[in-house]
Amino acid sequence: MKNKLNINEKKIEYIKIFLIIIIGLVSYFLVRNISIQHIKKWVLINNKWAAIIYILTFIILPIFFFPVPVIVVAGGSLFGLTKGSIYTFMAVIVNTTIMYFLGRFLFKDFVNSFVENHVSEKIKNALFSKNQKVLSLVLFIIRLSPIFSYNLVNYISGITEIKFIPYILTTIIGVLPGIIVFINIGENVLKIGSKEFFVSLLFLFILVIISAIISKLFLKDSVNKEN
Repeated sequence: MKNKLNINEKKIEYIKIFLIIIIGLVSYFLVRNISIQHIKKWVLINNKWAAIIYILTFIILPIFFFPVPVIVVAGGSLFGLTKGSIYTFMAVIVNTTIMYFLGRFLFKDFVNSFVENHVSEKIKNALFSKNQKVLSLVLFIIRLSPIFSYNLVNYISGITEIKFIPYILTTIIGVLPGIIVFINIGENVLKIGSKEFFVSLLFLFILVIISAIISKLFLKDSVNKEN
């Protein structure tokens, strides 16, 4: 019986390794070969289904570590601020759900290893808190910042103690400003040099500064509590 369990566990580990390799290879290909223009062409193949194609693109590509700002900017360019924000928001909910559970059940060991080797002790201590309020606050701060990788945050969230409902609610609130900012950039990306384009970049700069200040204050407060 034990031998059978060991064999099954080994098979599961091999499957996990295989999937990680596949995701790595696909990620490499996508990042090297797909641009905003490629995404726009896919979506516009059939105008009738453009919104659905865009949403599916957003749901799938981040799983393979494709840069999310590229997709969002394409969404803004295609649909404008209002529709682009709505479609992106819908896709984010589905995508973050999928990646949360992938991180929790399929890639747990890989994600754990990454966190252990690449995340600072301060952030690590906050991430592995068992307090749902602390976890929600940490996730909100990370989500708010355009500097943190959206893809990694999804996977890392899966290995923390945060429950699914707080995770989704915090994600929704945290990513909303970033979605609007990048959609706005996309809407004005063909107007380089215009007032609208520079204003959209200014909003991005403001978001980066505000999120950096909030992150610094949170880490400072965490250190003070430890001392």
